[in-house]
Amino acid sequence: MKWLLLLMTSCWCGLVNAQNITGHVMDDKGQPLGFANVVLLTTADSAVRSTLTDADGAYRFSKINPGEYKIATTGIGFKPLASAPFNFEGKDLTLPDLKLIADMKQLSDVVVTGRKPFLEQRVDKLVVNVQNSVLAAGATASEILRHVPGIRVLNDRVTMTGKNKLVIMVNGRLSPYQDMNAFLRATPANSIERIEVISNPSAKFDAEGDAIINVVLKHKQTAGTNITAGFATGADPYRLTEVGEGNKVYQRYNPSVSFNHQDGDLNVFGNYSYLYRTQFEVDLIERLHDQSRYDQRNYNPSQYGMHSYQGGADLKIDSLNTIGFVINGFDRDGIGDYRNHSIQTSILNGGLIDAFTSTNDQSNVNRNLSLNLNWRHSFAKPGETLSVDADAAHYLIRNVSQITVFPSAGNIIHNYQRINTPINFKTLKADHVYPIGKNSKLESGIKVSVAKIDNDLQFEQNGVKGVDRSDRFVYRENINAAYGNFYTTLRKWDMQAGLRAEQTVATGTSYKKTVLDRNYVQLFPSLMITRHLDSVLAITGQYNKRIGRPSYQQQNPFEVYLDPLTYTKGNPLLTPQTTHSAKVSLTYTGLPILALSYDRTSNIIVDYAPQQKTIIDPNGVPRLVSFSVADNLAEAQNFTAQLNFPIKIGKLMDGYGGVITSLQRYAAFYQGGIFDAQKWGHVFFTQTDLKMSKTWTGQIAAYYATPSQYEFIRAGRNSSVDMGIAKKILHDRGKISLSVSDLLFDDKTRGTIRYQDIDLRLKQYNDTRNVIIAFTYNFGSKQLKTTEAHTTGADEEAKRVKTN
Repeated sequence: MKWLLLLMTSCWCGLVNAQNITGHVMDDKGQPLGFANVVLLTTADSAVRSTLTDADGAYRFSKINPGEYKIATTGIGFKPLASAPFNFEGKDLTLPDLKLIADMKQLSDVVVTGRKPFLEQRVDKLVVNVQNSVLAAGATASEILRHVPGIRVLNDRVTMTGKNKLVIMVNGRLSPYQDMNAFLRATPANSIERIEVISNPSAKFDAEGDAIINVVLKHKQTAGTNITAGFATGADPYRLTEVGEGNKVYQRYNPSVSFNHQDGDLNVFGNYSYLYRTQFEVDLIERLHDQSRYDQRNYNPSQYGMHSYQGGADLKIDSLNTIGFVINGFDRDGIGDYRNHSIQTSILNGGLIDAFTSTNDQSNVNRNLSLNLNWRHSFAKPGETLSVDADAAHYLIRNVSQITVFPSAGNIIHNYQRINTPINFKTLKADHVYPIGKNSKLESGIKVSVAKIDNDLQFEQNGVKGVDRSDRFVYRENINAAYGNFYTTLRKWDMQAGLRAEQTVATGTSYKKTVLDRNYVQLFPSLMITRHLDSVLAITGQYNKRIGRPSYQQQNPFEVYLDPLTYTKGNPLLTPQTTHSAKVSLTYTGLPILALSYDRTSNIIVDYAPQQKTIIDPNGVPRLVSFSVADNLAEAQNFTAQLNFPIKIGKLMDGYGGVITSLQRYAAFYQGGIFDAQKWGHVFFTQTDLKMSKTWTGQIAAYYATPSQYEFIRAGRNSSVDMGIAKKILHDRGKISLSVSDLLFDDKTRGTIRYQDIDLRLKQYNDTRNVIIAFTYNFGSKQLKTTEAHTTGADEEAKRVKTN
């Protein structure tokens, strides 16, 4: 660390009086052009320094000697441009905007050798460019997220190191996928352009969640007609001896097609994907209680077919106005044949006390349809825009379980459980951007959302309705929000300050009896300041306040049984959690080197607060049942340090590695006792791209995580190694790839829970080791035209609806 501190100190002291050349690059419509190449030249055309513009089209050159210079800039799909010569006297100088003109020439004879890095640190987020990832071909979004630093996917549940509540959004289009984990498991990763990890969101974003993962799907908007078709398949062989299963192969196949047609001011686009997959999950639970050992072994094979589709159009009415619509659909049907074997033995002599088996035949349906209408207006003032979005969506979630218990003695027990959940919500939002001078701008906006969720659970045991387990929970919520964000650049300083206000009105009824009634307003400030030490080194400090509202299902009082000894239960008395976050980071050429963060969450919502009790089954046999309840605990604190470093060997190897160290502490009064637990955890990760020739590329990714604390669970270590290789064929229009994930089959959840009379060990894993072969082919026009991603207004509500 000493060398790092010396470097920071020397750069800071040596550059106190350094002056800058700054400016902006715009397109021919006056919109900022991000990631354009900008070169500072002498009047003799000798290059002095080069850089890329940021997302706002801004560039900066520091430590420049006085003299005569000019600026040259280029961008893919635009004609090159050079400024007139100018004289730099060693004082701060802001140049006039450079406006690039779109170049619509055919690119069939042009070879583009530039490539975005896999990991890219921008002003307010970490960007993972997965578009060219070999490992993304044929994988799902959930599987590619395993390669993102700080993100862990355990049993298909996405978490972020150091954050207590992570929300997932889909940028560029409506995200009406009520179960976002199901969406990530089913979305092909090769349809994703990039993933944005926003650890400290500004006031522009909804206040929900400590951090955001924003999945940006591909949405090309190119001249002419373009079609991309692909097919991926995989075979995953396993021998699951822990649950008595022999050799079995689990399969997947995934055809997909997307198209886009642009003619003049009209752009029409659409895509369709189908994913069929057979998979499994193994849950091993061992509990010690009252001189008895309970051993549960669950094997959960399942299969599903999922159709996802999107269609839409954008029409440019005139030079200032564009309107559009997007229709999204998602249909998933699945079945499961869950099997459980449970035995109870004596700790004293090992003798058998009780044993039974059970089956859980499940069928589930997840359907939705959504519509987005949008309008974008550009004002005469360059950079001033107004965007308006209206969204409406309807979901249907249905799950039917037939749970049959076969005891060692007594009668067979038949349980029937049906959950039917229609969901409707509507949103309306407007966002305005107003430039102030050359280096500042003000963003403001409003948003209104209305949601209704009707949860109907029916439970029967041996043909008799279970009145105490059946319920109908109707939840209504209205959120009204307004925000303001101010951005400015002053010499070597960049600042962003914002404030968001949100009013939440929520009611819940259980069999027409009010169990939830809330109406509250909260303010959420945010601040980010960046100090540019020179043209490549910068320090950024961030602070924000966030809210974590209970999800719709967390407040649902249902008891949902997984097997005869395990169930989950919602809690309508949950209150929102509040998190204060602070972060300081050091970046070099945009790549994060070191980041230190501290989060403090009060009234934290714990998803899996453990409890257990003894029940008497219909045969009169006492059984110890364990269940988890969502509950508010007192406080959680987290300190996280992340160090990244590049890995580069000439033109052959290019990648990164790093380590994340985190201290997670929970302190609460729970179930009449004090729960106080903390644990240091470490994650080591690396990813490397290999360029073996013009047509052959490879990729290797790996991580290792030491034991850590997650709520009441003391989690064990886990790791993963992924490898892939790809080759371009058919005149570079086609690509075939082969990859294997979790080569050593060690990406498993291991953990223990010890609190009061609860002594539990668990081990969970699924089909993370996959061998996949994929093929894609692109045909159509190759003319380029830039476009901006479009974010609709329903992201916030969609990400809060979940079923697992």
